Amino acid sequence: MKTQEDLAIAVRRMQQQYERGRMDRDILRGWVLGLPSYPQPHGAAVDALKAWFAIRQSDVTPEIRARDLDRLAAVADASAVRIPDGL
Repeated sequence: MKTQEDLAIAVRRMQQQYERGRMDRDILRGWVLGLPSYPQPHGAAVDALKAWFAIRQSDVTPEIRARDLDRLAAVADASAVRIPDGL
């Protein structure tokens, strides 16, 4: 992905597909692990997401799915537009 905005859009789309049961966790995992490094504000969230998905889960419980979705949301939310003070 070329821009941080593209990253946020793609992550949100993957999150929605996974949440709706239209995507298998292994496919999502492969996509996440293929993400490049990003600068802040996404860098730490992307690194945490990749570290989480690097751990292979033998059984995907509802708790695991919830954590997956939380970590995806953290990346997407890192790009929320921040309005400078005074505007």
